[in-house]
Amino acid sequence: MSDKVVVRFLKAWRGYSAEELAGFDEEVAEGLKSKGFAEAYEKPKAGKASAKASGAKNAGETVTAGSPTESSGAASNGAEGGEVNSGTDDDAKP
Repeated sequence: MSDKVVVRFLKAWRGYSAEELAGFDEEVAEGLKSKGFAEAYEKPKAGKASAKASGAKNAGETVTAGSPTESSGAASNGAEGGEVNSGTDDDAKP
């Protein structure tokens, strides 16, 4: 299994938007960088994670600014009394 190289897109390319992160084989990543579509991504040091990258779980995952990311597993469901969602979603997703 080959290692993936994480890149940050500088402009849109094949369904990826600017500022998205994605992992590719080294050859593909180099091609994207040489053509100006992406730059190498360095993981921020502990305690200095940016809001855009904090949701990434692994090098192959894409994170988009404004996309939902998992948190502690409990989210407010908007009900009064401070009720929280247990982390399971029984409703059908659109």
